[in-house]
Amino acid sequence: MQSVFSIPGIHCEGCTKLIADVTQDSPGVENVNVNLKTKTVTIGHSDSFDSESWKKEIQSLNADYIVHPVS
Repeated sequence: MQSVFSIPGIHCEGCTKLIADVTQDSPGVENVNVNLKTKTVTIGHSDSFDSESWKKEIQSLNADYIVHPVS
């Protein structure tokens, strides 16, 4: 499965690395791509991926990281 999220608060390579590292450690995540230009995160995952838990974890990293599902 694949899910795409928009995070408008992504503004630098440091943001992309932090979000990618945290996401990769989330249960059920198979791969992750954080795109600085489009400010999106694409996550390949199994059924065990809990998007709500992931969303809360990402948003706790930085007040600017507001996660919006795209697909």
